[in-house]
Amino acid sequence: MWDNAVFDEAFDQAGMRELASLVDVDPEVDFMVRLDRPDVIDEATLVHSTDYEIEFTTASAPGLKYHSRVRIGGKLYRVRQEPTARGDGYWSRALLELLP
Repeated sequence: MWDNAVFDEAFDQAGMRELASLVDVDPEVDFMVRLDRPDVIDEATLVHSTDYEIEFTTASAPGLKYHSRVRIGGKLYRVRQEPTARGDGYWSRALLELLP
């Protein structure tokens, strides 16, 4: 049986994901995310991002939901809509807004 965790390990070793913290729970939950930022071009896909969006391993942040707050790289974000599972549900994506 295939294990998608192989990709997670490769993404982390390549520096493609960064640490995030779900701050609305006690204790905070740390998990790894790939963060797309506005005005940043993803050179691998040549896609220009217009929103803050994270992709993460669904099981590592089960409490992430609409209006959850997430800290990434010292900045605080809020989830703008319910996270959506991708493909077989191993990974999910969530749109974020940067909080002041």
